[in-house]
Amino acid sequence: MATRDETHADVAVAEQTLEDEQRRRVQAGASAFAAGILTMAGGALAAIVYSGLPTVPIVDSLRERLGSGEPEPGIKARQVLWYDDNALALIGISIVLALAAAAIGLTLVHLYRSTKARRPDLSRFVVYAAVAGSVFVAVAGLVQAIGVSVEVSSFAGGSDQSSDAAGDVLQSPVVVAALLLRQLGVFALGFAFVLLALNAMRVGLLTRFMGVLGIIVGVLFIIPLGSSLPIVQAFWLCALGALFLGKWQGGLPPAWVTGAAQPWPTQQELREARMERQAEKADARGGEDTDDDDAPKRRGRRERADPPETPAPEMPERRPHPSSKKRKRKRR
Repeated sequence: MATRDETHADVAVAEQTLEDEQRRRVQAGASAFAAGILTMAGGALAAIVYSGLPTVPIVDSLRERLGSGEPEPGIKARQVLWYDDNALALIGISIVLALAAAAIGLTLVHLYRSTKARRPDLSRFVVYAAVAGSVFVAVAGLVQAIGVSVEVSSFAGGSDQSSDAAGDVLQSPVVVAALLLRQLGVFALGFAFVLLALNAMRVGLLTRFMGVLGIIVGVLFIIPLGSSLPIVQAFWLCALGALFLGKWQGGLPPAWVTGAAQPWPTQQELREARMERQAEKADARGGEDTDDDDAPKRRGRRERADPPETPAPEMPERRPHPSSKKRKRKRR
């Protein structure tokens, strides 16, 4: 059993946790809402701008590669020229997504601090992954957009606009390095999302729905599926902002109120609690067993419903046939 000193220490830690969360509540909520809105805005802008990107069908690409006469300008060259025409829009999108990545990193740091206060054994590697991932994604996105703009501007002003030259522009060392760095940041962010959502759910900061959805968001960061718009990611971040601000519909989870871990009950515990409530209701009724009380009543109804037994009909006496008397007389 815990001693009195340990109990006082736990209460003091819980109060300190609540005070810390109260001080940074507005900042945490604002960062979460900003992360959700900027993520959605960046995805929507990218979908609109990139809808005009010239596509390269496989048949045309093979014809261009194998044919003797290459069209002017080449198919890949048209893509590079499109990047040059939309350079400012692409840089603007990269700035919005970089701000979104920074806001995501700050949001995950706030969630880590609240989770760490209730679960001290949570590894600091999680927050390192969140911070590094957000920085890598933000910096790599800006470097990639600026590097592509510089390269395509040189290509547009040059005399060689062949497909080989266009391929060299899109695969320049700066662009490739930025893509690799961004991919590393995406993996780190997805890892941080999964672990933080799981541990926050275990200590009771997130409901089961929010915890599972946060894990899904982490997976979607690494493997984007479905719609190109980050609807699920934006919704989860904004919902997390509502939790930070204490505006959760139906009341905050108990862990936000007590400052200590409040794990959600398992299915076995819920089943046992339900059975205990049923037993208490039965005791409140006086311990009467409805099954045993109803059994005699059902038996009585069955006995009254059965019809009385009727005696079998008596067979009538068989009278002797008149011819039998004549036969007896003749015998005599």
